[in-house]
Amino acid sequence: MSDEFFEESVCKVGDLSVATENGKSECMKEVELGQGKCLIVRHKDGKITAVGHKCTHYGAPLIKGVLNNGRIRCPWHGACFNAETGDIEDFPGLDSIHSFQVRIESDDVIVRARRDQLTNNKRNLLAGKTGLDCSNCYDEDGRVVIIGGGPSSLTCAETMRKEGFTGRIVLLSKDRHPPYDRPKLSKALNIEPDKAYLRGNADYYKSIGIELHNNVEVVGVNVVTKSVKVSKPVPDCTANGNLHVTYDKLVIATGGQPRTLAPTPGWNLKNIFVLRTPDDANAIAKASKDRQVVVVGSSFIGMEVAAYLADKKIAESVSVVCGKRSSVPFEGSLGKEVGTMIMQMNEEKGSVLFYPKAGVVGLGGGEGNGASSVKKVKLSDGNVLDADVVVVGIGVNPATQFLNDSELRLTDRGFIPVDARMQTKVPNVYAVGDVALFPLAMKDGELSNIQHWQMAHAHGRIAGLDIVKSLQRTKSGKSAATSFSTSGQSVNSVPFFWTVQYGSSIRYAGHGVGYDDVSICGDVSARKFAAYYLKKDVVVAVATMNADPVAANMAEKLANGVVMRRIDIPPCLV
Repeated sequence: MSDEFFEESVCKVGDLSVATENGKSECMKEVELGQGKCLIVRHKDGKITAVGHKCTHYGAPLIKGVLNNGRIRCPWHGACFNAETGDIEDFPGLDSIHSFQVRIESDDVIVRARRDQLTNNKRNLLAGKTGLDCSNCYDEDGRVVIIGGGPSSLTCAETMRKEGFTGRIVLLSKDRHPPYDRPKLSKALNIEPDKAYLRGNADYYKSIGIELHNNVEVVGVNVVTKSVKVSKPVPDCTANGNLHVTYDKLVIATGGQPRTLAPTPGWNLKNIFVLRTPDDANAIAKASKDRQVVVVGSSFIGMEVAAYLADKKIAESVSVVCGKRSSVPFEGSLGKEVGTMIMQMNEEKGSVLFYPKAGVVGLGGGEGNGASSVKKVKLSDGNVLDADVVVVGIGVNPATQFLNDSELRLTDRGFIPVDARMQTKVPNVYAVGDVALFPLAMKDGELSNIQHWQMAHAHGRIAGLDIVKSLQRTKSGKSAATSFSTSGQSVNSVPFFWTVQYGSSIRYAGHGVGYDDVSICGDVSARKFAAYYLKKDVVVAVATMNADPVAANMAEKLANGVVMRRIDIPPCLV
């Protein structure tokens, strides 16, 4: 046998038996394999398979997740993998896990694997493929233009390449960085930008035929001429002073634009920051060193920035302005009891000061040479806070202003309605990620806007699959289904997000907007609990701390249409 491969008996078939009311059911077992590990899965039909044991997103142990109908859901952030092929089926993350050959001899389960697969848990289906670079991609096979440089853009582009699309993919991003892991930024403000890149530098994109153009802003769209207007010339796309890039299919993935404190007096003073890019994160960390920091906003971005600055002892002091409608952090999304616990954690561990039920009514500068820098924050409750740095984390608006003069219809809030294929009402134009208003399966197809990292990945994949299918139909002379669909189909990906406070994670699965009650299982004060959010006695979401895999299990129930009622909530954590 080649040194590249080896095989080993890892367990007994009898080790994989699970007793249920109906006999044998599916189960999984983590086993040693060579210098690494793998998961052995026994399926409902008795078949035994072997796959990688770590999630490709952040490396979570999948054995602590949930196995359901041949799919493994990660306990940390909800990514899903096929338990036979290892293919990624839901997000976040970009890569699949490895699958290994299995044979049964007597009662022994024997696994054959390549040694390198045990040291690298990620399987990128595009890695090492030849003939994908930009020089082999042609306009006659179709040109897809993607606006935006986030996860939905990358997932869409990679999906098209995986599905065999050989046309041109032009990705236009006004960011100076290639796609990066944005959720990391507020949790690690000092991160080196390239350490946050999802796929490394521009060389990777070129190798799979993605024409990545950074520092290019799209300022308009003309759906009649099927072109986008750009802020500066784009190599191989514009010529002779022309600032229009034509497309066969267009994907709008521009994400959100952080809200500022405008028009509050003093909102444009120096050292007032929003957080969107690695450069923003680094600038906040640098400016906050040994300074008095005021964070405006007490939800995910604001609280993660406050906790990081306090925990790492970067700032001299950290104060949080909760907002006029919030008495504790996360009150709107997680409820008052969980929010109180998070506030107490910040007070205990980081000496963070909170100003509940207060907003910002003014910002003042210093005197003399420092007059242009923020020094005071005036609150609606009468308090005036000393501040050297202000970080604003009060949400985002959809970055769709450049579409105001186009034929695309936007909602009053600037979102783009799409169908279950992520297609807009304008033929050949798709919208994905934070800008999209889409039919959500767990809400019975209700149009929803979910601004979560995981959902953006899912949108990109859905759009990529539909684009390839449509272009293939066009190429074969068949009518391409390019019109907006009202067939009743919806996006069956369950919202899943997370936040980190002082090394402890809160995981959230579902869509709890409009919940009318919270039922707590466990002990919030002990920071080990599951909070179930109900609407008319039906569980619509759950938030957990130190209670894996409750959130992953809830996500599986919602994905499969299982209705969980108040009476079904367990009396205690198992």
